[in-house]
Amino acid sequence: MISTIHRSLFFVFIKVLISSFKISTADFALTMIRPALIIAFLFISLAGTSQQKIAGLVEDEETGSPVSYASITSKRDEGFMTDSLGRFSFLIRKQTRLNDSILISAIGYSSKRIAIKDLLANHKVKLTQQEKVLEQVKVFASLKGDYNKFGYYRDWKVKNEGGEIGYIFDLARNKIQMGMIQVKINHNYDTCWLKLHLRDVAISGLSLPENEVLKKDIIVATTVKYGLVEFNLDWAPITIPTKRLYVGFELLRCGCSQSSAPSFFYLGNAEGVNFFKDSNEAAWQRGGEYTIYVRMLTK
Repeated sequence: MISTIHRSLFFVFIKVLISSFKISTADFALTMIRPALIIAFLFISLAGTSQQKIAGLVEDEETGSPVSYASITSKRDEGFMTDSLGRFSFLIRKQTRLNDSILISAIGYSSKRIAIKDLLANHKVKLTQQEKVLEQVKVFASLKGDYNKFGYYRDWKVKNEGGEIGYIFDLARNKIQMGMIQVKINHNYDTCWLKLHLRDVAISGLSLPENEVLKKDIIVATTVKYGLVEFNLDWAPITIPTKRLYVGFELLRCGCSQSSAPSFFYLGNAEGVNFFKDSNEAAWQRGGEYTIYVRMLTK
C-alpha cells in the first residue's frame, strides 16, 4: 500500500515531467535525462515501501492437528506465537528477507528451522513429537484464553530495586524436574536482562512466596520486543516443601531506547492473581484481576 506522502510525491514528479517537455530544443538532452531519473527515483521509492505478508500453519506431523501457541523466532530476534488454531503471519519489508529463516518450537516437539521463502511454496510446517519426553512431561500455564487477545499490560520499573512479579502454580508433587519456563513481554529498549526466580510458598497465612529454591542465578538477555522470553533449566531437579511453586521474574536492567516514552510490560489475559513486590525490601502483594502469561515444562 502506497502512503499519502508517496502519492503526493508521485503527482509532483508528474508535474515536473510535463514541464520538462516545455523547454527549448537546446536542452533536449537534459529533457530526456530528467524524466528517466525521476522515474527511477519513483520506482525505488515505491519498491522501498512494499511489504509482503508471510502466513503459515504449524501442525503435528503424525496427527495433522494444529500446534497451538508454538513459539516462532526469527534471526532478528523477533518473537511471536501461533494462535489457538496453529496459524501465524508476519510482514517482511524487503525482498532480501526471503532468504532469512525462522525457528519454530513447541513444548513436547522437536524444534524446526525453515526458510521464509519455503513458506511461500508450502505454508504448512510439520513438527515431530518427542515421544520419550511426552510420556512424562507436564505443561503448566497461566494462559487460558486466546493468544491473540492479550489485554493485560503490567508495566514495570526498569530501575532495578529487587522487585519481582510472578504466578503460583499448584503441582502434583513436591519433587520435579524443570525443563523450560516462558514469560511474555513487550518493551521498546534494545536489550533487557531478566532474572528467573523459583520460590516455595507458605503453607499457612496468605500463602505468599518465600524462599528461593534455585541453586544458581538464571539470567536471560533478550532483544525480543514483543514475544516470549525462554529460560532453559535443562531439567534441573527442584524440591519444594509444599506442592505450590512461585515462578517469578526480576527485571535487572534495560539498555538504550529510541522511544520518547521508554517502557517495559509483562503481558497476559487470563483471569487470575499475580504476586509482586516493588523492591527487595517491600512486602509481597496480590495484584490485579488478570495475571501475566507464564508457561513451564516439567517432568
